[in-house]
Amino acid sequence: MDQSSAEFAGRYGPWGLVLGASEGLGAAYAHELARRGLNVVVAARRAEPLAGVAAALRDEHGVDARSVAVDLGAPDLVARLRRAPDGLDVGLVIHNGTADFIGRFVEEGYDDAQHQVAVNVLSVLAVCDHYGGPMVARGRGGVILMSSGAGVAGTAGLAVYSATKSFQLTLAQALHEEWRADGVDVVGVVGPAIDTPNFRRSFDHDPDALPHPPLAPEIVAREVVDALGQTMELMPGEVNHAGYEVLSAMPRMDQARALSARFRATSRDPKVSST
Repeated sequence: MDQSSAEFAGRYGPWGLVLGASEGLGAAYAHELARRGLNVVVAARRAEPLAGVAAALRDEHGVDARSVAVDLGAPDLVARLRRAPDGLDVGLVIHNGTADFIGRFVEEGYDDAQHQVAVNVLSVLAVCDHYGGPMVARGRGGVILMSSGAGVAGTAGLAVYSATKSFQLTLAQALHEEWRADGVDVVGVVGPAIDTPNFRRSFDHDPDALPHPPLAPEIVAREVVDALGQTMELMPGEVNHAGYEVLSAMPRMDQARALSARFRATSRDPKVSST
């Protein structure tokens, strides 16, 4: 059951920040926070769709909303974060931005791999460093890091992506343990297949080949936000959660082989599916 808006805003407000919020799951997270009474800063690279998300938050939920165009892979990300939402009391941060590459590691190239590290690792560190300290100091707040099922173990065809998502998951676990006594709730999300534009556009899965239909972003956002203060990590979706428990009990080599085989079976990319 949802906390009341007043209770939620008192613990995690008055402002939430959602990175990677121009569409899909990020936009769903922003609406979920606004539905629970938080003002919301939405951030991503594309300014125009972000402005539309912010306008929808104001119109549909009656909250204050601001949009900030930032490149999560840019070296000046920290400086931009310090300038843009500073002066606002941000009590909840959701890092939903991501970069990926589908294909064999030897075909990716160092520059693309560095970009994934910048978005999936360095920007996560920047956000946790910048907002985590003030949350710990005042004794309340929350952080949600959006990892992936591919981060549970090494996944062939997603080598760098799975490594960076593993970083996010283990960082969330560590911060959960470090900060929970300080009143700051941290959750690492083991992201399943989610029916977002980015999933269909660039992740190159065939939704019809998946063992279970991808989840609606709104369902994921609500389940994840409900988990704040309740758990260290979760994989949304009842069926997905049961499968994750089975996977987690396997030896590491079996985990990697199972994830790699599933990815090959559902990928449209011939370089992946033929290996």
